[in-house]
Amino acid sequence: MTSTTDSAVTILGYNTWLFGNAVKDVGQHQAGHRASETTNPFDRLAGHVTIGRHGLTAMLKIEVPEVAWGPFAAFGQGIQFDSKRSVPPLAEITAHFDRITGLLMAGLPNVAQSLLDSPASLPIPGESPTMRHQLAFMTMHETYHIGQMGLLKKHMGGEGIMAE
Repeated sequence: MTSTTDSAVTILGYNTWLFGNAVKDVGQHQAGHRASETTNPFDRLAGHVTIGRHGLTAMLKIEVPEVAWGPFAAFGQGIQFDSKRSVPPLAEITAHFDRITGLLMAGLPNVAQSLLDSPASLPIPGESPTMRHQLAFMTMHETYHIGQMGLLKKHMGGEGIMAE
């Protein structure tokens, strides 16, 4: 394990806990809640975080299961919200998050230093970004969206994501 992967494991662990708190007690009838016409619904944010984590796991060369992209295609990079595009039920999104998290957390300590030092596979900010930078950026990115989920949950009258 490197200091980079050690830090990522810690932060991803917190994010996993926060994600679990965000989806806790949110029923399917609430999954499509949005704060306004210009914001994404709760289930789209949960799906985006899940597919982002799936993609990060694959980018780090950790074996991932294939996703039946059908409704999961609504969460692709750069996809804008479209109320006509179907998405999986929140329980299915959460189940995939849990599956991919187990694979990521088990594989992250074994990611090769040479992979972390290689050029980033996505356009991320910075001069000559590496996969190490991409890991940090993607981890920060999911934290941002989990925070949005927490705000939407509070908007629906639920507890905050820091609640025990």
